[in-house]
Amino acid sequence: MDKIRLIASDMDATLLDEQSQLPAGFEETIHALAELGIRFAPASGRPLYTLEAMFPTLQDELVFIGDNGGAIRWKGQNLFTSEMSPEGWRALNRLTREQGDIAVLCGLESAYVERPFAVHDAVLRHFYTKIEYVDRLEDVAAPADKFTIYLPQHNAQQAYDTVYASQRSIYSVAVAGECWVDIMNPGVHKGAALQTLGQLWGLPSESIMAFGDTYNDAEMLRTAKYGFLMENGSEPLRQKVPFLAPSHREAGVMQVLHRVLAQNGCVCPEDFVPAH
Repeated sequence: MDKIRLIASDMDATLLDEQSQLPAGFEETIHALAELGIRFAPASGRPLYTLEAMFPTLQDELVFIGDNGGAIRWKGQNLFTSEMSPEGWRALNRLTREQGDIAVLCGLESAYVERPFAVHDAVLRHFYTKIEYVDRLEDVAAPADKFTIYLPQHNAQQAYDTVYASQRSIYSVAVAGECWVDIMNPGVHKGAALQTLGQLWGLPSESIMAFGDTYNDAEMLRTAKYGFLMENGSEPLRQKVPFLAPSHREAGVMQVLHRVLAQNGCVCPEDFVPAH
């Protein structure tokens, strides 16, 4: 049996339901996990400030992994940040502009978007609760840990495979949904964030559980011994991760968490559905 000590979960199409709401009983479940010495980490492409706003009553209980692992915060303290070089993200901005795509510079305390793209504010603000619209993105002086490309035509996978493929030898690049391509410093991803926490807190892989649905979760699901792809997740990932969780429409993360609680945090692979 393995004793679970850390559980990380993606948000959209994983922990959240179809209305982007937390599942019923989530706060009580987090408290119950804490009593067993198990920490819970929302792990998202969202920035830290957006994640924290989603959990106003759980600030001291949760470990926040933001910007696909570009920043980690615990009890108000930044445990890790990975700032991109201004020269680097400015070059990415030029490429994005040439393609006619929409650039989002992800600062540690705000997102920055060029003013003409404010027409997409409703979509952007769903993920970035703090946005500053600017005349020229290249003039921003704030530190940033992620460069995101918004593709309203829902062609993120195609863009990843073609236009932005050249960046994969320079940066950590991930498809983060049908409309998003995320670019971080090399080696930055959710899996690396779990490794960082494991090193800080002395947690081996067998004490870590993780949930996700798409490609920017892949490293995280392979880093944790108990990595769960959601049933609604990207089909090709089933061959690359250990376990399968019920769909987010059925509160699949909560179903697994309740199993962990019922067994006092002690689990083994035979307890769960294999992904392949």
